[in-house]
Amino acid sequence: MNKIFTLAAASLLLVSCSQKPKTAAEPTEPATITWIEDKPGPSFQDHRIFPNVPDSLWEALGLQDGVPSSISCFLLKADGETILLDAGLGAPFSQALPKLQELGVNPDSLKLVYITHMHGDHIGGLLKEGEKVFPNAELWINSVEANAWAAMETDNANLPKAVLEAYKDNLHLFEAGDTLAGGVKTIAAYGHTPGHTVFQKDSILVIADLLHGAALQLEHPEYCPAFDMDQEAATEARLRILKYARENKLTMFGMHLPSPGYIE
Repeated sequence: MNKIFTLAAASLLLVSCSQKPKTAAEPTEPATITWIEDKPGPSFQDHRIFPNVPDSLWEALGLQDGVPSSISCFLLKADGETILLDAGLGAPFSQALPKLQELGVNPDSLKLVYITHMHGDHIGGLLKEGEKVFPNAELWINSVEANAWAAMETDNANLPKAVLEAYKDNLHLFEAGDTLAGGVKTIAAYGHTPGHTVFQKDSILVIADLLHGAALQLEHPEYCPAFDMDQEAATEARLRILKYARENKLTMFGMHLPSPGYIE
């Protein structure tokens, strides 16, 4: 399912980074963001994903069937740019590519991909049989994230390393706080992974994996899924970003939020 959301656009100043982002064009129309549900839903995450949650709380929240979730990515159109935010799993059942085609975006025409972090359900869709799925796209990744995965020697680093190698001629590293083409601000939300990054465009806040189980973590943000690599840092980031979203009246779009993919 594709769901398109339009929010008022405003100019954002670019700041410098180690590899200069493109200069954003003057916005001419409101930004739009489209939820792309990569794994056909509905999806649920069971209790073992949140091993520290007491049985009593799990049952009190009515989560006996699991926490409603999704595996998703987003297409952002802002300031004249078309930007894919994460790329999904790249599994046989993945819907990202056909849904992009429905939106008039084919793999050869896509020019920008921004990655929140390098877990497989966010970067698997970048490769097919070891080759680039988006051959003409510029790939932007937080430098902390890219360098951390490049230095790892575990098997789960194989896919991140393959992505970095395949896209090396089109790879750009940003620092948290940089503003990328399309007027997209990057915000550090480290902990889930070493360089886990949140993206903001005006009142759109793409929170990536800040929330794996919104029905649990919005009320109890202290509980982490097993996927959070540094749980203390992930909890701090979750509390900080949720506070930031509330105070600034932002709409949160998340890669694991259930339909419709956002929380106001």
